[in-house]
Amino acid sequence: MAKIKSPNPNYNGNSASLQFVNGEAETDNKWLVEWFKNKGYTVEESKEPKKKNQGQAKKPEGKKDE
Repeated sequence: MAKIKSPNPNYNGNSASLQFVNGEAETDNKWLVEWFKNKGYTVEESKEPKKKNQGQAKKPEGKKDE
């Protein structure tokens, strides 16, 4: 996983298919990582993949326990 930091720390929007919030976005796409590096963005690479389900599982909604 790589964190991409925009030159503008306040940027909110899409660039090269990534959604930036407060100047930051994340991707596992190696091609995009290199593209952003070549465009002058700061890239922080991590060897750990992003965990999809962090935290505890939610209880299904519907009938409440009685």
